[in-house]
Amino acid sequence: MKMGFLKHFNHLPYFIIFTLVGAGFSCQEKEKTIDSTSENVMYTLDITDSVMIDYIGQIAWSDISSDGKHILATNPQNSDIFLISIDGEIIGNFNKSGDQPDAIGGSPLSRPQFVKENEWAILGKKGVSAFDFEGQFTKAAKPDFPVTLSMTISNANILHFMDEEKALVYYLGRDGKNTFYVNPESSQLEIIDLNTGDFTAALPIPKDSKFKNPDKIHSVITATPVMEISDGKLYLAFKNEPKLWIYDLNNLDEPLEQIDINFDQFIEKEGVNPKEVEKNRVKYSAKDYTYAAINKILVRDDQVLLQFTKGLTDAEFEEITESTKDQMEIFSKIFEKNKNHYCILSTTGKVYPIIMPDKAGAVEFWDMEGNLWVGYNREEELDYEVLYKTKLKKVKK
Repeated sequence: MKMGFLKHFNHLPYFIIFTLVGAGFSCQEKEKTIDSTSENVMYTLDITDSVMIDYIGQIAWSDISSDGKHILATNPQNSDIFLISIDGEIIGNFNKSGDQPDAIGGSPLSRPQFVKENEWAILGKKGVSAFDFEGQFTKAAKPDFPVTLSMTISNANILHFMDEEKALVYYLGRDGKNTFYVNPESSQLEIIDLNTGDFTAALPIPKDSKFKNPDKIHSVITATPVMEISDGKLYLAFKNEPKLWIYDLNNLDEPLEQIDINFDQFIEKEGVNPKEVEKNRVKYSAKDYTYAAINKILVRDDQVLLQFTKGLTDAEFEEITESTKDQMEIFSKIFEKNKNHYCILSTTGKVYPIIMPDKAGAVEFWDMEGNLWVGYNREEELDYEVLYKTKLKKVKK
């Protein structure tokens, strides 16, 4: 595998590992673009501090504890999980993959998340398992249905805690359809209870979502939920749809609010006629990664930050494929061109761009003091890892 691909692989908006077998080429798609304008306002990030971690290798940042004293991260190449102090000291290095007694079964299906200030959890094929800061097993919740399709999504919170006992997870298989395409009638999330070990289906697809239409079904690649929990509310989007829904955590059947997002460009993938596809056959191609995607939602004090890609036009994709036939190089060029952007979203759907510092990579998390923590952009090889502490600043263009 070429190093150019690996460089961009580390920043994929989503990367998928399938437990199903069989792959083919995707059907022909159409595209549509949403155009809009925003006011003469933007945001910048001012770096106020940084944390250096003495580690050589790939680190993917995951979560910060509610007291701001600890950070969770992973090495996606070997599934190691790191517990890091806010001063940059690695105080725990765990690996819960495989089939040992306290393992999650296979590779992680999510990044680790804090349950509370001294406990963390991870999603695997066996369910959700929690551990203390010594890496000792504390509790678990296991599904009572077989997992038919597993996904790892690098920047989406598919495991997110509602409180110290309950979490929301994206976990496919309850409807027993064993399909690569989203069932418009199925619930999209599971509420897991670490106290009782129960899984409960939750959150039907909202009625105004394009994924609710049974005549035009969509692959799980484009329909993956992206979510954030803040102040008793769930903020939810589906990757390839420019809409945000806000729910009361006590009622996940109907959203409190729907925001139609006015991106200046957001290229969507069209659904397909369910009669024209083999539902149980996994079909994807490089073209699937050229579409727009909402990859992360962060919320603090009702202020919503989005990480998203705009998508590539057919002409841009053709230019890439005509310049090389090497599949790894095609992927690398797609991810380089279909890069992440950041914005603050207003309640009316307007987006206000965030201008990133030159050396900044991805925005990772928002702490309780209002600091945004940002990774390093990796343009220069370092013999350590860096995480930047920044403040969001509103300015005129």
